[in-house]
Amino acid sequence: MEHRGGCGSDNDSGDGAGLMSGIPWDLFDDWASKEGLAPIERTHTGVGMVFLPQNENSLAEAKAAVEKVFTDEGLEVLGWRPVPFNLSVVGPNAKETMPNILQIFVRIAKEDDADDIERELYICRKLIERATKSASWADELYFCSLSSRTIIYKGMLRSEVLGQFYKDLQNELYKSPFAIYHRRFSTNTSPRWPLAQPMRLLGHNGEINTIQGNLNWMRSREATIQSPVWRGRENELRPFGDPKASDSANLDSAAELLLRSGRSPAEAMMMLVPEAYKNHPTLSVKYPEVIDFYEYYKGQMEAWDGPALLLFSDGRTVGACLDRNGLRPARYWKTSDGFVYVASEVGVIPMDESKVVMKGRLGPGMMITVDLETGQVLENTEVKKNVASAKPYGTWLQESTRSIKPVNFQSSPVMDNETILRHQQHLVIPVKMCKW
Repeated sequence: MEHRGGCGSDNDSGDGAGLMSGIPWDLFDDWASKEGLAPIERTHTGVGMVFLPQNENSLAEAKAAVEKVFTDEGLEVLGWRPVPFNLSVVGPNAKETMPNILQIFVRIAKEDDADDIERELYICRKLIERATKSASWADELYFCSLSSRTIIYKGMLRSEVLGQFYKDLQNELYKSPFAIYHRRFSTNTSPRWPLAQPMRLLGHNGEINTIQGNLNWMRSREATIQSPVWRGRENELRPFGDPKASDSANLDSAAELLLRSGRSPAEAMMMLVPEAYKNHPTLSVKYPEVIDFYEYYKGQMEAWDGPALLLFSDGRTVGACLDRNGLRPARYWKTSDGFVYVASEVGVIPMDESKVVMKGRLGPGMMITVDLETGQVLENTEVKKNVASAKPYGTWLQESTRSIKPVNFQSSPVMDNETILRHQQHLVIPVKMCKW
């Protein structure tokens, strides 16, 4: 995949490469045992993959600030784990800006529901960002991930050295039911360690051409967004976007907000990156509920438009979707030994063709998902039918939609030019402001 990425002027510092996976609990159990720590309670423990300041004094301050927020929130900080790495494979430019990389383990005892635990970790990360924004090292503190389900290893690296740099990825105890890999080619933002992908929820191949409008609309609705799941803590979540971040990072932030508000990953993707559903021959006849879904949300969330192949996961579901114009390639395969692959092109990985039981490509606006708990694979219309059938969107539309009738405007002038000029002079309107 190296040919899909970019490098710096030293031809060695990658624009970015990264991997999202399930949390390798066996690996961390082994670490905890060697450190003399108590066994990790997997269902109530969050793991943060953190980039921290290079300077030792700033590092200590940042760690203390992070721990304080967790403690104030009633979480128990179990410890910090230095992430083992091989510095020799890092390019000169990337080495200059390379952060300290540590993992923090926190126990969430006050919540039992898995979604509430993820939501609490999300709130903590937001509180940390707010608490440290005025620090001199604020731009050097970044959570690649903070979750009880997923973890992300990434950096300003080339494809071939990602696994060499992070020694964890070579450890036989590192096991995961899924993986999302991304190689970045930086286009509208300069390479930085935090901007490597995957982001916290998704990996994005493409560009969001409507990003400025999307950010403006997200900012405009910040004061009005409410949901019972936040228990009155909506103010602590703002802001929802960051103009200094990349388009992919902001799309990820919007998707994460929807996910933590109680929506599924597939539902969030359908809201943010809708397909071209109007006059769709299949949807209008067989799946009108899907059209109702899109119609319901079109007034609540503007489309994040542009070339986009998106791979996403919350640790329970993994999937991929394509923008409504189909401007990025996406191929998929399912094999008889239970694997599902999605890639930006064929030939990415060696494969025994005799094991392939299903293959194809994602067309414009299409999606595929895998339930990691049941192993169920759902293709496009199945995914969207399930999402759209979960709520009575058609009924809600009928109850709340009010159509505006067309207005017939005057087709002939009501005043001649002399009368118009007299009125303008009376109102002291400069002639330069008038368009004749």
